[in-house]
Amino acid sequence: MAVAVKKSARDDVEHREVLIIGAGPAGSVAAQRLAEEGIDVLSIERREIVGNPAQCGECIPNWGEVIAAFDNVEQDPWLRSSFDFPDRVRLARLDWMRVFSPSMKCWGFELDAFSAHRPQFDGMLAERATSAGAEIRVGTALRKVQKQPKLGRELYLTTNGTYTADYVIDASGSLAQVARLRRGKDATFRPSDQIPTIYAQVEGDLPDTFDVFLGAVAPGGYAWIIPKGETANVGLGVAAGKLGEVMLKQYLGEFCQKMDFEVLSWGGGWIPMGGPVKRMVDGNVLAVGDAAGLVMPSNGGGISQAMISAKFAADAILAHRADGVGLETYEKMVRRSMGKALRISLRSKRLGNAFLGGDLRTEAMMRILGPIGGLKRAMECKRPLWLF
Repeated sequence: MAVAVKKSARDDVEHREVLIIGAGPAGSVAAQRLAEEGIDVLSIERREIVGNPAQCGECIPNWGEVIAAFDNVEQDPWLRSSFDFPDRVRLARLDWMRVFSPSMKCWGFELDAFSAHRPQFDGMLAERATSAGAEIRVGTALRKVQKQPKLGRELYLTTNGTYTADYVIDASGSLAQVARLRRGKDATFRPSDQIPTIYAQVEGDLPDTFDVFLGAVAPGGYAWIIPKGETANVGLGVAAGKLGEVMLKQYLGEFCQKMDFEVLSWGGGWIPMGGPVKRMVDGNVLAVGDAAGLVMPSNGGGISQAMISAKFAADAILAHRADGVGLETYEKMVRRSMGKALRISLRSKRLGNAFLGGDLRTEAMMRILGPIGGLKRAMECKRPLWLF
């Protein structure tokens, strides 16, 4: 669908109905939903290729996992269809997870997920958005938000043009760039509740299960192995300040060597682990996914929340345009759907930080919690790990 782009009289400011910052899963889902309803949508993406480099472990939940974790989504046909992923992006089934203690004793439980190559997965979601009529401009990074109160607008200055919009969706990931730039804060500052991660794509004798390792291998965090068929995503995340960037790579290199894996490539990112932000809506700006802190603090999972929150944000914009319903309904929808799971996950993380310190203590606690299902509950975020 062709869209008439509005520009200022000086032809240097481009106006769009909805401007989305970021074309990851959250940005693309929001763009698709809005474009399908005839809304003029522009999504800008700082990377040259959507989804590349990846920022995570590349485990994608299936619909069954989603509806087991979150409320008020099972009866949403649009969301259900959005989680209907084609076989071409499904590299390996992940139907079993193993959690290893420092002594390599493990406990396992069922999982309903699959592994993916994130450039392919994110690219598929971006294709859905553009097929619906949205526009995505890659290689375009947000640099500044300039307030113009006399004109009643904000300018979004990027590396590839200046924009205004009726609505803005912040899908910029863990940096939450829109909120920071609007408040004049350092756009590169990392809060203490964000953890650095590093991963490697590897070859070798790979497991067919999603494996998690606790203990000294990842101080204050965990290491993982996610099989992807012929390769695997192997990584670790640690508490901020525990290890520097060089040490992170050294720790992961030693782990890969111990597992006899051959490293093909390296990557990394940051995960917000402090729970949802206090305000997801500020004026005409709605934060979604990682930018809203919608990541499970106990396990780092965030793709489901990114996609669900994006759909809710799009619905709130549509309702506001049609009937003047307040945009704050978006945050209410998010908290009704995933608030309980996120609270439980944050509580489990804090308890884990308190009790899983050092290999000896971690080993002892895992041997207590493992047999009674405490580790499984912590990963699933259904009940706090201390509720037996």
